[in-house]
Amino acid sequence: MLHIKWIGQSGYTLNDGETKICIDPYLSDVVGRLHGRPRMVEPPFTPDRLRSDVVICTHNHLDHVDIDAIPLMKKDEMLFLAPTDAEKTLKECGVTKFKDFNEGDKFSIGKFELEAVCAFHSAPAIGIIVRHDGHTLYFSGDTLYDERLKELKEYNIDVMFICINGKLGNMNVEEAVEITKAIKPKAAIPTHYGMFESNTEDPKKFTSKIDCGFEMEYNKVYVLSSIIDYSYEIGY
Repeated sequence: MLHIKWIGQSGYTLNDGETKICIDPYLSDVVGRLHGRPRMVEPPFTPDRLRSDVVICTHNHLDHVDIDAIPLMKKDEMLFLAPTDAEKTLKECGVTKFKDFNEGDKFSIGKFELEAVCAFHSAPAIGIIVRHDGHTLYFSGDTLYDERLKELKEYNIDVMFICINGKLGNMNVEEAVEITKAIKPKAAIPTHYGMFESNTEDPKKFTSKIDCGFEMEYNKVYVLSSIIDYSYEIGY
Protein backbone atom coordinates (compact mmCIF):
# COMPACT_ATOMS: atom_id res chain seq x y z
CA MET A 1 0.00 0.00 0.00
CA LEU A 2 1.51 3.31 -1.07
CA HIS A 3 1.11 6.37 1.14
CA ILE A 4 1.64 9.88 -0.23
CA LYS A 5 2.03 13.13 1.68
CA TRP A 6 2.31 16.67 0.31
CA ILE A 7 4.96 18.50 2.34
CA GLY A 8 4.58 21.84 0.58
CA GLN A 9 5.47 23.54 -2.71
CA SER A 10 6.45 20.61 -5.01
CA GLY A 11 7.49 18.38 -2.12
CA TYR A 12 6.10 14.88 -1.54
CA THR A 13 6.93 11.78 0.44
CA LEU A 14 6.09 8.31 -0.89
CA ASN A 15 6.18 5.36 1.50
CA ASP A 16 5.12 1.75 0.92
CA GLY A 17 6.32 0.50 4.30
CA GLU A 18 9.57 -0.82 2.86
CA THR A 19 10.99 2.01 0.77
CA LYS A 20 10.70 5.76 1.21
CA ILE A 21 11.07 8.34 -1.55
CA CYS A 22 11.10 12.11 -1.03
CA ILE A 23 10.69 14.62 -3.83
CA ASP A 24 11.80 18.27 -3.58
CA PRO A 25 11.77 18.70 0.21
CA TYR A 26 11.67 22.40 1.11
CA LEU A 27 12.02 22.32 4.91
CA SER A 28 13.65 25.64 5.79
CA ASP A 29 12.95 29.32 5.15
CA VAL A 30 16.02 29.90 2.98
CA VAL A 31 14.02 31.77 0.31
CA GLY A 32 12.84 34.13 3.04
CA ARG A 33 16.34 34.47 4.44
CA LEU A 34 17.99 35.24 1.11
CA HIS A 35 15.21 36.87 -0.90
CA GLY A 36 12.71 38.24 1.62
CA ARG A 37 9.95 35.82 0.63
CA PRO A 38 8.99 33.98 3.83
CA ARG A 39 7.07 30.73 4.02
CA MET A 40 3.28 30.89 4.29
CA VAL A 41 3.19 27.63 6.29
CA GLU A 42 5.47 26.12 8.90
CA PRO A 43 7.69 23.24 7.74
CA PRO A 44 5.97 19.88 8.22
CA PHE A 45 8.98 18.59 10.19
CA THR A 46 12.61 19.49 10.80
CA PRO A 47 15.22 18.35 8.26
CA ASP A 48 16.88 15.93 10.70
CA ARG A 49 13.58 14.02 10.98
CA LEU A 50 13.35 13.23 7.29
CA ARG A 51 13.71 9.50 6.73
CA SER A 52 14.08 8.60 3.08
CA ASP A 53 16.02 6.07 1.04
CA VAL A 54 16.03 8.39 -1.98
CA VAL A 55 15.69 12.16 -2.24
CA ILE A 56 14.92 13.53 -5.70
CA CYS A 57 15.63 17.19 -6.44
CA THR A 58 14.04 18.15 -9.76
CA HIS A 59 16.26 21.20 -10.32
CA ASN A 60 18.74 23.55 -8.70
CA HIS A 61 16.48 26.23 -7.20
CA LEU A 62 16.31 26.95 -3.47
CA ASP A 63 12.80 25.57 -2.96
CA HIS A 64 13.89 22.28 -4.53
CA VAL A 65 17.55 22.10 -3.47
CA ASP A 66 17.21 23.51 0.05
CA ILE A 67 20.70 24.65 1.02
CA ASP A 68 19.66 25.38 4.62
CA ALA A 69 17.87 22.07 5.20
CA ILE A 70 20.04 19.54 3.37
CA PRO A 71 23.12 20.04 5.62
CA LEU A 72 20.92 19.06 8.60
CA MET A 73 19.56 15.86 7.03
CA LYS A 74 20.88 12.39 7.79
CA LYS A 75 22.50 12.32 4.37
CA ASP A 76 24.56 9.17 4.94
CA GLU A 77 21.26 7.26 4.83
CA MET A 78 20.02 8.88 1.60
CA LEU A 79 20.79 8.70 -2.10
CA PHE A 80 20.22 12.01 -3.87
CA LEU A 81 19.02 11.95 -7.48
CA ALA A 82 19.07 15.23 -9.41
CA PRO A 83 20.02 16.75 -12.75
CA THR A 84 23.76 17.16 -13.22
CA ASP A 85 23.27 20.93 -12.87
CA ALA A 86 22.49 20.43 -9.16
CA GLU A 87 25.45 18.19 -8.32
CA LYS A 88 27.83 20.94 -7.19
CA THR A 89 25.26 22.58 -4.92
CA LEU A 90 24.27 19.27 -3.34
CA LYS A 91 27.87 18.28 -2.67
CA GLU A 92 28.52 21.69 -1.10
CA CYS A 93 25.64 20.81 1.25
CA GLY A 94 27.48 17.68 2.30
CA VAL A 95 25.79 15.13 0.04
CA THR A 96 28.11 12.16 -0.58
CA LYS A 97 25.66 9.79 -2.26
CA PHE A 98 24.69 11.44 -5.52
CA LYS A 99 23.52 10.03 -8.84
CA ASP A 100 22.85 12.00 -12.01
CA PHE A 101 19.16 11.93 -12.89
CA ASN A 102 18.63 13.68 -16.20
CA GLU A 103 15.85 13.30 -18.77
CA GLY A 104 15.68 9.68 -19.88
CA ASP A 105 17.53 8.28 -16.86
CA LYS A 106 15.92 5.47 -14.85
CA PHE A 107 16.44 4.16 -11.33
CA SER A 108 14.82 1.33 -9.40
CA ILE A 109 14.64 0.72 -5.66
CA GLY A 110 12.32 -1.67 -3.85
CA LYS A 111 9.00 -1.70 -5.68
CA PHE A 112 9.64 1.76 -7.15
CA GLU A 113 10.71 2.40 -10.73
CA LEU A 114 11.71 6.03 -11.32
CA GLU A 115 12.24 7.80 -14.63
CA ALA A 116 13.27 11.39 -15.32
CA VAL A 117 11.15 13.00 -18.04
CA CYS A 118 11.03 16.37 -19.75
CA ALA A 119 10.42 19.66 -18.01
CA PHE A 120 10.83 23.19 -19.39
CA HIS A 121 12.04 25.62 -16.76
CA SER A 122 14.51 28.45 -16.18
CA ALA A 123 17.11 25.94 -14.94
CA PRO A 124 17.83 22.42 -16.19
CA ALA A 125 14.89 20.51 -14.75
CA ILE A 126 13.07 17.20 -14.86
CA GLY A 127 9.65 15.78 -14.24
CA ILE A 128 9.38 12.36 -12.65
CA ILE A 129 7.50 9.22 -13.58
CA VAL A 130 7.01 6.86 -10.63
CA ARG A 131 5.80 3.32 -11.20
CA HIS A 132 4.73 1.31 -8.18
CA ASP A 133 2.76 -1.91 -7.92
CA GLY A 134 0.95 -1.47 -11.23
CA HIS A 135 0.27 2.25 -10.88
CA THR A 136 1.98 5.17 -12.62
CA LEU A 137 2.39 8.64 -11.12
CA TYR A 138 3.72 11.77 -12.78
CA PHE A 139 5.25 14.71 -10.91
CA SER A 140 5.72 17.71 -13.21
CA GLY A 141 8.24 19.52 -11.03
CA ASP A 142 8.59 23.09 -12.26
CA THR A 143 7.76 23.50 -15.93
CA LEU A 144 6.39 25.94 -18.44
CA TYR A 145 3.68 24.87 -20.86
CA ASP A 146 5.04 22.92 -23.80
CA GLU A 147 3.22 20.73 -26.31
CA ARG A 148 5.77 18.00 -25.69
CA LEU A 149 4.30 17.46 -22.23
CA LYS A 150 1.21 16.00 -23.89
CA GLU A 151 3.34 13.12 -25.14
CA LEU A 152 3.47 11.87 -21.55
CA LYS A 153 0.04 10.39 -22.22
CA GLU A 154 1.97 7.37 -23.54
CA TYR A 155 2.90 6.49 -19.94
CA ASN A 156 -0.77 5.75 -19.06
CA ILE A 157 -0.56 7.93 -15.98
CA ASP A 158 -2.95 7.17 -13.13
CA VAL A 159 -2.24 10.22 -10.97
CA MET A 160 -0.47 13.41 -11.99
CA PHE A 161 0.84 16.22 -9.80
CA ILE A 162 1.03 19.38 -11.89
CA CYS A 163 2.26 22.91 -11.16
CA ILE A 164 -0.35 25.66 -11.54
CA ASN A 165 1.10 28.90 -10.17
CA GLY A 166 1.84 30.55 -13.53
CA LYS A 167 4.90 32.50 -12.42
CA LEU A 168 8.68 32.17 -12.36
CA GLY A 169 8.88 29.52 -15.05
CA ASN A 170 5.72 27.54 -14.38
CA MET A 171 2.53 26.97 -16.35
CA ASN A 172 -0.67 28.65 -15.21
CA VAL A 173 -4.02 27.09 -14.38
CA GLU A 174 -5.41 27.16 -17.91
CA GLU A 175 -2.24 25.61 -19.31
CA ALA A 176 -2.21 22.94 -16.61
CA VAL A 177 -5.83 22.11 -17.41
CA GLU A 178 -4.96 21.71 -21.11
CA ILE A 179 -2.06 19.37 -20.33
CA THR A 180 -4.21 17.38 -17.92
CA LYS A 181 -6.99 16.93 -20.45
CA ALA A 182 -4.44 15.71 -23.00
CA ILE A 183 -2.84 13.19 -20.62
CA LYS A 184 -6.19 12.01 -19.17
CA PRO A 185 -5.11 10.67 -15.77
CA LYS A 186 -7.52 9.13 -13.29
CA ALA A 187 -6.70 11.91 -10.84
CA ALA A 188 -4.93 15.27 -11.23
CA ILE A 189 -3.51 17.11 -8.24
CA PRO A 190 -2.45 20.77 -8.38
CA THR A 191 0.92 21.57 -6.83
CA HIS A 192 3.53 24.31 -6.41
CA TYR A 193 1.32 26.82 -4.60
CA GLY A 194 0.67 27.94 -1.03
CA MET A 195 4.30 28.53 -0.05
CA PHE A 196 5.09 32.14 -1.04
CA GLU A 197 2.54 34.95 -1.23
CA SER A 198 4.25 36.32 -4.34
CA ASN A 199 4.07 33.00 -6.15
CA THR A 200 0.88 31.12 -5.33
CA GLU A 201 -2.52 30.25 -6.81
CA ASP A 202 -5.95 29.02 -5.74
CA PRO A 203 -5.98 25.24 -6.36
CA LYS A 204 -9.76 25.25 -6.76
CA LYS A 205 -9.35 27.20 -10.00
CA PHE A 206 -7.73 24.04 -11.33
CA THR A 207 -9.80 21.31 -9.68
CA SER A 208 -13.06 22.99 -10.67
CA LYS A 209 -12.20 22.81 -14.36
CA ILE A 210 -11.59 19.05 -14.63
CA ASP A 211 -13.59 16.04 -13.52
CA CYS A 212 -10.54 14.27 -12.13
CA GLY A 213 -9.27 17.17 -10.00
CA PHE A 214 -8.20 16.24 -6.47
CA GLU A 215 -6.87 18.67 -3.87
CA MET A 216 -4.50 17.29 -1.24
CA GLU A 217 -4.31 18.86 2.20
CA TYR A 218 -0.92 20.02 3.39
CA ASN A 219 1.01 17.53 5.53
CA LYS A 220 -1.72 14.88 5.44
CA VAL A 221 -1.13 11.28 4.39
CA TYR A 222 -3.25 9.72 1.65
CA VAL A 223 -3.44 6.17 0.40
CA LEU A 224 -2.80 6.12 -3.35
CA SER A 225 -5.86 3.96 -3.99
CA SER A 226 -8.03 6.50 -2.18
CA ILE A 227 -6.88 9.23 -4.52
CA ILE A 228 -7.56 7.10 -7.56
CA ASP A 229 -11.06 6.02 -6.59
CA TYR A 230 -11.99 9.02 -4.41
CA SER A 231 -13.24 6.72 -1.68
CA TYR A 232 -11.32 7.57 1.49
CA GLU A 233 -8.29 9.26 2.98
CA ILE A 234 -6.24 8.70 6.11
CA GLY A 235 -3.79 10.68 8.18
CA TYR A 236 -1.02 9.75 10.58
